[in-house]
Amino acid sequence: MNRNITGALITAGIGVLIAFINYLISKNVLIKAPQRYSLITVGRQVLQIGFLVLVYLTGAKTEFADPAYLLVGAVLGMTLPMLYFTKKLLRINETIAKKKEEKGDEADG
Repeated sequence: MNRNITGALITAGIGVLIAFINYLISKNVLIKAPQRYSLITVGRQVLQIGFLVLVYLTGAKTEFADPAYLLVGAVLGMTLPMLYFTKKLLRINETIAKKKEEKGDEADG
């Protein structure tokens, strides 16, 4: 298999792991402290950008694969799973909102 394709698949796999880590961070913050969710977005972006910089520097310093292939693999690996993880986070958010609404109804009467 071509080294560029192999490198892209490896970075895509690591990108999926980064997306999963971001999902876990988001889930924990959403459950424990939803008012801080917007702050954690900055941390998640730093993680993603740091990974992309690491991928680029690794590709530029080593001659394993073309950095463009590595970056495309990394970006696809981080982006595609976000569709699934975002749906899961929305379901969690809806569940939390329903629980708050039920508690509000009980307090009223």
